Amino acid sequence: MGSRRVLLAWELGVGYGHSVKLARIGSRLAAAGHEVVAACSRPYFATPMVKSGFPVLEAPETTPAGHRMRPASATLTDSLAQAGLLDDRAMGRALAGWRAILDQVRPDLVILDYAPMATLAARGRARMIQSGVGFCQPPQHLTAFPLLHTFMPPEARDEDLLAAANRALAAEGLDPIDRVGALFQGDDVFVTTFQLLDPYADLRVRPAEGPLVIEPMRERRNDAAGIFAYLHVDVVSRPDVLAALRVLGPMLEIYAPGIPPEIAGALRLAGARVHGEPQRLSAVLERTRLVLHQGSAGVAADALAAGVPQYTLCQHVEHYLNGEAVAAAGVARNRLLFDPGYMPDPTDILAFAEDEDAAHVALAAGRMHRAILEERPPLDHLVERCLALLAA
Repeated sequence: MGSRRVLLAWELGVGYGHSVKLARIGSRLAAAGHEVVAACSRPYFATPMVKSGFPVLEAPETTPAGHRMRPASATLTDSLAQAGLLDDRAMGRALAGWRAILDQVRPDLVILDYAPMATLAARGRARMIQSGVGFCQPPQHLTAFPLLHTFMPPEARDEDLLAAANRALAAEGLDPIDRVGALFQGDDVFVTTFQLLDPYADLRVRPAEGPLVIEPMRERRNDAAGIFAYLHVDVVSRPDVLAALRVLGPMLEIYAPGIPPEIAGALRLAGARVHGEPQRLSAVLERTRLVLHQGSAGVAADALAAGVPQYTLCQHVEHYLNGEAVAAAGVARNRLLFDPGYMPDPTDILAFAEDEDAAHVALAAGRMHRAILEERPPLDHLVERCLALLAA
């Protein structure tokens, strides 16, 4: 098999989790001799792909300008509607933009991460593999997306989402789809998380295969004593969260991408160690007694594998689902920042850091999840399946 061309496509969601995983896949395929190009609609978060040496194209944006996501979407349909996917004109612009990228790149394989409009545009143009965490990768056979929680009733209807998508497809001269799950269709699907963190686990034909770690996770040391926080800047910038973090003082080390200097200074004044660059979680978690995060699927999976208890401050429904999953397993406490009545409590955080029962359960969970990674490393497995599609 000669050199082929691969397009890494990421569309919805924020943070570095999507681009980090795509960069890891792309790097392995580039090392195998293939040409890799990336496209994403959030250039600020494309740094991992840029650092990997890939050309990065700016993908079209469907989300309305100035839009704020609601924290408690009851279904994925609600989340997609909030991202602009009930507006067939916005969807049409996104389809046209992705078709232009496909015309420019002419890929043999498209690797898609939470990219429904890129999925629709790429049908029949190239082989496709869907690769994402559970929340962002619903089963493609679904005719309706299930209820994810009961905080509030669903607002958007699956039939309206399907109709809007088909109007946009018709305007572009493309074939319609017959179900909402087709927004995430592919020749192959690889769910990049542990089954514990997959909200669609009971609906899948093939179970989640595991996170794409690039180095083995090591078990938390017996003398681990600190608290490591990996939080979005908008979480750290909340006055109530910042006040709680300052109480943790010298026990705390934190990485928050884009943290303002005045907030970093306030944390340092309280004795915290503030990192200015991304940290190797395998090394950090080994020395950490408790990891504090906002329910990120990536951090939750890494902490599970390292056997580190977790304290989650959830902003959105995806965070809530991850936080509830690890809390139900006995390795976390889950707190809801989107609850107006909640006030972050540093005493509660410190008490959980000293919870010996949770620490023992987390160690046992770590051994189980590391065994899953060691039996068949998910990144190796995913790259094998990408290579098989390129050879087909």
